[in-house]
Amino acid sequence: MLARHMDHTTDGATLPPLDPAVWGDLAAWCRRADFEALRPALSRPAGQRGRPGRDPVALFRTLALQAVVGEASITDWVRRVRQSPDWARLCGWTPTTVPAVSTLYAFLYRVYPDPDRRSGAVRAPSGRRGPVRAPGEKLPPRRPGAIDRVAARVTREQRRPLRPRVTDAWDALLAQVVQESVRRGALPATWDLAADGTGLVSGAHSFGRKVCACTGRRCRCRRSFSDPTALLGWDSHRHRYYFGHSAQALVVANPVPGQPAHPLVVSLALHPANRHDGVAYPDRLRKTRARYAGTGVTLRRVIADAAYDVDGLWTFTRASGCVPVFAPHTPPTPPTLSPAATAAGIELGADLRPICAAGRPLAPRGQQRPGIMLWACPAQNRRAAPCPTPCAKARGRVTVNHRGTRYAASGVPYGSPIWRRTYALRTAVERANSLWASAGVKTAGHRRRYLWYGRLVIAAIVEHVKAWGRVPA
Repeated sequence: MLARHMDHTTDGATLPPLDPAVWGDLAAWCRRADFEALRPALSRPAGQRGRPGRDPVALFRTLALQAVVGEASITDWVRRVRQSPDWARLCGWTPTTVPAVSTLYAFLYRVYPDPDRRSGAVRAPSGRRGPVRAPGEKLPPRRPGAIDRVAARVTREQRRPLRPRVTDAWDALLAQVVQESVRRGALPATWDLAADGTGLVSGAHSFGRKVCACTGRRCRCRRSFSDPTALLGWDSHRHRYYFGHSAQALVVANPVPGQPAHPLVVSLALHPANRHDGVAYPDRLRKTRARYAGTGVTLRRVIADAAYDVDGLWTFTRASGCVPVFAPHTPPTPPTLSPAATAAGIELGADLRPICAAGRPLAPRGQQRPGIMLWACPAQNRRAAPCPTPCAKARGRVTVNHRGTRYAASGVPYGSPIWRRTYALRTAVERANSLWASAGVKTAGHRRRYLWYGRLVIAAIVEHVKAWGRVPA
């Protein structure tokens, strides 16, 4: 039987008593958390030399219980486990066999062999903050058209198999637990995915360490950074700049019919803080489709905010077999012609192609900007037949604003009841981000990607195990 409080110490400190109800919840979680099925993926490769390592399932269980308790520091968590036989028993150890902090770090690195584990980076300082922006304002794109180019590149790469990634081991572990959630009824077999990112503040300083001999305060020489992949980003929700990374997640937003919704993460990606959510999205969706292909799971919709409202992402999402439900930057309007074209007697056809007063359809002339198409009189082409009654637009261009038609074409018209109900499910990804905060991951202040990614996946797996207990028998 589990004790109701912890007063056993090894260094003279006194631990606070734990509520008996909390012990009951921990015991119930431990009974459900059977991680033996993950042993093949967590074990060391066969044939590796050296003395036998610690039990990988017990190491994983120790880090999972850290997320359940909400402890941010791995060092403080190991100290707590060593001070209490009850905590050690829950983790699968005895007080004399609790692993060292370095053992847990080595375990996380083995599953995610980060090439930048021991080396820093020498680059120009990122600075502490940029220009002041309005609350909720997004950063303007530094490279216009970058999202469209990334979407086109990922579309081309879909014809080739996925390349090996350093995150493959953690992604496979998460996918294995996700499939178990589907089997247990915690997740449906048809998914409406909510996409978003959240900031992770690094423990490193954004100004770095000087390696030059300059004495001025405004030295622009390169500096050494202990977190080589962290960069300066903008958090529009909290209206602040931060130095670190961005965790991009895909969360199943729709619940199983007749059951409450569980905001469970099914796919992850880690990027520098300055990377736009739309730039990180195509590769993440492609990885998710490849990971769950052939498992009986169907991706139906992708729900996201206005940061994803880009023509390239709309096209990419549709090509991936999903329906995009993205919030617009501005409320879309029905297809309209310019006032000058309307005065010249030009009308829109059924396919949104302008037709002049003489009944001749106009010829396409490209896209002026996203959602605005250009058309011209066919008489401007040398091989076209001349027009006996040229209008005022015979030598000009005709613009058609068709930006609002893509919502109707997707089957989820903007502003309709089905659109409002579907977009309301996007809060699932925000709740998932808050669960990472309650698990102590967002305040950990790590300085390496392998630590961030491993703890993010472990916290996501912990929420899956909790959801198993909420599924009615």
